[in-house]
Amino acid sequence: MTAVAKPAPPPVVLTPHPLQRVGAFALARLAGVKHPDQVGEPELERAVSVMHDDLYATTRLPDSKAPDGFWLAASYLFWPNSKLNATNRNKLSVTGRRDLLREWRTLPGLGSMLGVPCALCGREACGFYGKVDVPLGASVNYRNTTPRGHDGLALCRGCLASFHALPYGCAIAGGRAAVVHSWDDQFLQRVVGRQVHRMRQKADVASGRFGHRRPYARQVAALERIRAYDERLTAGVDLMVFSNSNKEQALDVHAMSQPLAEWVRVTRHRPDMAAGWRYLVRAHHGPKVPGLSALARNLFDRPRLVVSVAARYLRGQAEDLRVPPGEASGLGIVCSDYAMRVLDMENSDADEIRQLAKNVAAEAGRDESEFMKFVVAGRKISELKKWLRGKAISQVRFSRAPGAFVSERQWRLLFDSGDDGFLNRDLLLICALEEVQALDPKWRTDDPAKRSELDDDLGDVEQEGEE
Repeated sequence: MTAVAKPAPPPVVLTPHPLQRVGAFALARLAGVKHPDQVGEPELERAVSVMHDDLYATTRLPDSKAPDGFWLAASYLFWPNSKLNATNRNKLSVTGRRDLLREWRTLPGLGSMLGVPCALCGREACGFYGKVDVPLGASVNYRNTTPRGHDGLALCRGCLASFHALPYGCAIAGGRAAVVHSWDDQFLQRVVGRQVHRMRQKADVASGRFGHRRPYARQVAALERIRAYDERLTAGVDLMVFSNSNKEQALDVHAMSQPLAEWVRVTRHRPDMAAGWRYLVRAHHGPKVPGLSALARNLFDRPRLVVSVAARYLRGQAEDLRVPPGEASGLGIVCSDYAMRVLDMENSDADEIRQLAKNVAAEAGRDESEFMKFVVAGRKISELKKWLRGKAISQVRFSRAPGAFVSERQWRLLFDSGDDGFLNRDLLLICALEEVQALDPKWRTDDPAKRSELDDDLGDVEQEGEE
């Protein structure tokens, strides 16, 4: 019998290295396919040719500031000390620069095997590589160097080409590169594919200067990518900001958990959350940092502050207006949902807070004076305790209403639950204002549109869309 030849393994596979994964999806997009597992030898050669042509075009430029100098400037960030930006570059002829580029970036052939496994995927490596080809990706202390006498990190052809394609999946600003990564391959495919499209457009029209944008622009952009996604997210999302340059070698990871990322995505697709999201952005607005920027920062780095910021905003507006702010209802919906889905508040605890909020609203909604006493009391724990205790005593003495004004469990949730007490008190204020607003038309006189100057102009944020 004639033995059936086994098909050759695909040249590109996904590994546990986040930057290699981003690079692999970028490589697939450059090759004209959707997924790395669709990259065969012809597709790999096509993608490598695209990357080579982009770098080849820079060899005729005097420096990175020249028109079309985008990739030459980017090379100092991604591939310092490479033969593309050699220290004696100005003394070399165009032909000499092209010879050096060809020497550096020609992908080894199928026969160029070392007899050792690739450090990332275990397939046979084609060479040893260091910082010039592989951006650091572990921590600020990691230099991607090796002991004396060793040539570098063993990589196969597919992993090497993936690292070379990584810059196409990045956004560059302020001397650093940023990538959005997730273990949800479908989401990663969508995000990287569209970033490759943007990057190639930018490289076509930009010089070698990378501008600065709005505060926390990277977090804002990542947030918009998540909100634009139309499928359920099955994993968290990381924003990785790094530099491989000789001046600054760093890696910062801003992690968003799966429940939080899915909540962010859902806010765009649930009609009942639309107004609340806009008000959440408005609540985060500050004199120096736009609302969307501050919200994006908190969602990535300080998610427990989101509800606190909303509560502080509503309290300030209530004190100024002397009525529940028009945003109370919308913020009540998103903050209650956020507390349960993202901050792991138990449904039973949320129900207790909501019931107490109704009791509070019945008292605070009697007149403006009582309303203001509750709002101001919420600024200090001792004053809130005093106000609640006074209402509880009055109900026992003068009211026939069934049940306690504030139960022992509700009291413990507010004042005897450690750090969760901050969340519970913030949620009480938000829900109480929402309940007061619903009591009578007299409490619904405020128009939130009057504070539209606090809403962000999102014109400078790249929006998702089909290419």
